[in-house]
Amino acid sequence: MEKKDINQLKSEIYRQVELIQDETALQMLQEAAEAYANPQQDIVDELTPQQLARLKESIQQADRGETIPDEIVKANVRKWLSK
Repeated sequence: MEKKDINQLKSEIYRQVELIQDETALQMLQEAAEAYANPQQDIVDELTPQQLARLKESIQQADRGETIPDEIVKANVRKWLSK
């Protein structure tokens, strides 16, 4: 991909956004744009020590492959919701 200046990139993004008709996608883009335009404190900085410990453990579990595949989670949710 060739390197473009910031104005070229903005113009291309504007053109592509104009083509999007999906409201949910546009809302997601708006949220992402707002997050980049108004950087705030990282949510991790607001976690309690207990929350940080749980997050660290969760990351370690994922690194060890101790996760549940998305397909199984979705199937379980469908079962729970149908009861």
